[in-house]
Amino acid sequence: MRLHIASMRERLHSVLTSAAPGRDFDYIVKQRGMFAYTGLSSAQVAPLQSDFGVFAVSSGRICVAGLNHSNVDYVAEAFARVIR
Repeated sequence: MRLHIASMRERLHSVLTSAAPGRDFDYIVKQRGMFAYTGLSSAQVAPLQSDFGVFAVSSGRICVAGLNHSNVDYVAEAFARVIR
């Protein structure tokens, strides 16, 4: 599970860096554990949930353990869309 979470963090970082150039997402790979603080505000989390069906708590925290190879790119693209 530890390797899976690290892999998902790396992929999320990679896609976000490509989708939102000029922004620093290094904090995603520097954090540890099953959860990650994304830096999203509650105003950004709302459309993430309603428009993209991606759940995060209002503080912007997500469950990295819930990411997998089938959904991580979609989640990263959704994050990139709400931070633009």
